[in-house]
Amino acid sequence: MRCITKDMVDKRKKVNTAYNYILNTPRPNFTELDKESAEFKAWITAEHKKDMKIISEALKANGRL
Repeated sequence: MRCITKDMVDKRKKVNTAYNYILNTPRPNFTELDKESAEFKAWITAEHKKDMKIISEALKANGRL
């Protein structure tokens, strides 16, 4: 639970404080990051499937699978 203290109220009243800057900064736009993350996820999934296929073929050729 968070208790509001006199110091917190005073910090909110001051305009040029770092605390006030952090409170009033808008959220960043993550759309580009989300798009790049989705592309990377698709790529890494495809690479993982390729690797698993190679490993599986090697195990079959070696008689272990």
